[in-house]
Amino acid sequence: MAVNVRMTQELSEELRSLARETGRSQQDLIREAISEYVRNYPLRGFPPEVRHFLTPAMKSAPGAVKRPLLTLPDGMSSDDLIAHERGSVD
Repeated sequence: MAVNVRMTQELSEELRSLARETGRSQQDLIREAISEYVRNYPLRGFPPEVRHFLTPAMKSAPGAVKRPLLTLPDGMSSDDLIAHERGSVD
């Protein structure tokens, strides 16, 4: 699917610079950014302190089995998870 993206001159220059710096195409960088946004969008409701527990690895090893995102057990809140990880709850 082809998509046109309108961006500010400043963002366009930053994208061009990043493409040169990384040796990747601007299209590749845009695709990666959109993919990451879509993958992480469901995590927006969790506090930043716990998102890393729920975020799948960026790239999996070839042949690796993909697992679904972690979900909290019934009755457990993200605050409970944070407290548990900090060691303040048994």
